[in-house]
Amino acid sequence: MSTVVLIRPGLTDYDEQSRVLGTLEMPMNEKGMEQVEGIVRHLRREGVQLEAVFASSFDPCCSTARAIAEAQKGVKVKELEELRNVDQGLWQGLPEADVRKRYPKIFRNGREKPQTICPPEGETLSEACQRLQKVFKKAIRKYDVFAVVASDPIATVIRCTLEARCPSVGACLCGENDRAAVEFFETDSFDSSRFLDSVQSSDAAEVAVEPASLETTT
Repeated sequence: MSTVVLIRPGLTDYDEQSRVLGTLEMPMNEKGMEQVEGIVRHLRREGVQLEAVFASSFDPCCSTARAIAEAQKGVKVKELEELRNVDQGLWQGLPEADVRKRYPKIFRNGREKPQTICPPEGETLSEACQRLQKVFKKAIRKYDVFAVVASDPIATVIRCTLEARCPSVGACLCGENDRAAVEFFETDSFDSSRFLDSVQSSDAAEVAVEPASLETTT
């Protein structure tokens, strides 16, 4: 059994503007750097000793991971291509609300299985999940406690897979709302099929695509 510490990187300007980040590289802003300092203090306060920190090589994830590893003294950052964020194609850089207004049919059709929604020239959440499996399986075999620094929506993909559930339609662009910067999961496996095969309940799906909800999703 391993402890997976899922960490959100520090905020960027895109996060604060509710823009779709995808695989674009974006530095942390001043508030984001303060958040990372808070994450480091939180891990120290909780007595968390990491054996490894995983992240993509893109900012803000890699900068956040390096700061955490440095504070852990001797822990190395493992930057892996498989941990890059979901490629959201032509939607990247656009305000989330604009994407939903311009492509309403795509989101309506994806109510039951939001992980199959595919941006033009991008990839689905399901495709992103499949490339994560090998990384997580290897890490779980090797480490008792390790961290993964991930931006949304790839962080939501990781969380939902570990919890064997489906994301909401509202989470497929910029991730789930109101999640803690640091989350802990006890697991002995990372089974992508638990994410790929999960189905959103009809009630939750209807709420997720309600116009008022879409405007406020971040």
